[in-house]
Amino acid sequence: MVPMIPFFQKTKLCQFVIFLLLGCTEPVAPDFQFEEGLIFIEGFATTQPGASYVTVSESVFEVRQYTVRFTSGASVSFMNLETGEQVVLSEVDGQYVPASDFVVEESEEWQLMVVMPNGVRYASTPEKVLPTVPITNLEVNYDPELEFREFGGGQFIPGHRALVSFNDPSNRENFYYWTYRTLENLDFCEQCFDGYFRDGECVVADQVGGLPPYYLYLCDTECWRIRYPEKLSIFNDRFTNGKTVTDLVVGNLPLYTNENLVLEVRQFSINAQAYDYYKILKDIVENNAGFNAPPPAPLLGNMSNPDNPDEQVFGLFTAASSSTATIFVDRSAIGEPTLESKDAVIFEEMFDPVPEPLTTFVPCLEGRFRTGIRPGAWNTP
Repeated sequence: MVPMIPFFQKTKLCQFVIFLLLGCTEPVAPDFQFEEGLIFIEGFATTQPGASYVTVSESVFEVRQYTVRFTSGASVSFMNLETGEQVVLSEVDGQYVPASDFVVEESEEWQLMVVMPNGVRYASTPEKVLPTVPITNLEVNYDPELEFREFGGGQFIPGHRALVSFNDPSNRENFYYWTYRTLENLDFCEQCFDGYFRDGECVVADQVGGLPPYYLYLCDTECWRIRYPEKLSIFNDRFTNGKTVTDLVVGNLPLYTNENLVLEVRQFSINAQAYDYYKILKDIVENNAGFNAPPPAPLLGNMSNPDNPDEQVFGLFTAASSSTATIFVDRSAIGEPTLESKDAVIFEEMFDPVPEPLTTFVPCLEGRFRTGIRPGAWNTP
């Protein structure tokens, strides 16, 4: 029997999809009950250094609801099927990643292999790296009514649209997938509620009397907050084969703050089956709110258990070439209110009931959502 996802489980699946956002699969008709112990594996091996990763998660029932939890302690590796080279991935910040200089090459075939902490094995089908299609131009356009959001009774929010241009090759069908990240300069690296920052973390005070509701702490070096897409962006060249595609919208950047930012867009060349997979993913995310929306197909991709072919594994592994473009976005002249409010600045002061020494600066901890590495496109005002 083919599994089915009922409507009431779409929200939890949608949360998982947004967490992944990031080979091949055939869409499967829905017929599945969400339950504990389901395995979700998503992976990318790409031609861009620092862009390859794998996430391994398992469905669990916590606090009276289903959710997905990252699986720590797995053995994860990429295998080059032509050379036999095995690349072992390390666990970093809720993902498995190869060395920062790892890249795949066009026409190579790669396979993802995962061994769970309990010894259960999973493997992908072989995935071939297609030729790169370069981004020829990246622009952003500001719109005070970028998109409609349901919060606050429903309203339009301001922000930027990211638009790319590229020359579509005429010698084959082409399918594209985009992701991006934005980097905003941070002034404050920690906010500790009902306590203070000591020994690398926020500590809740035993006695909160006399303390302010929170303390803010400045970054001790330059630091940038990293944000990722909230929606999927895909495209096929059915009506544009061999033509120049100009100013295609590949993402919306809501105005969370009016800090200047750097936008980095990655354009992946994927195959038809992967495109179909991401189309299902896109339908799940964008149709989640509608009671009359049809239930989505489950995300059965190219991962399987070689020791138990009947086990259903969700997600997929993609080996893909990619092109990257970056742009600096000056937002200093924008007058619309931002989506994130700024809290009043409260620093530790003398005679506050906190341990000495008084602390004002804290480290910029490197990770998936924060970096101390200055973006190459950053312009200092």
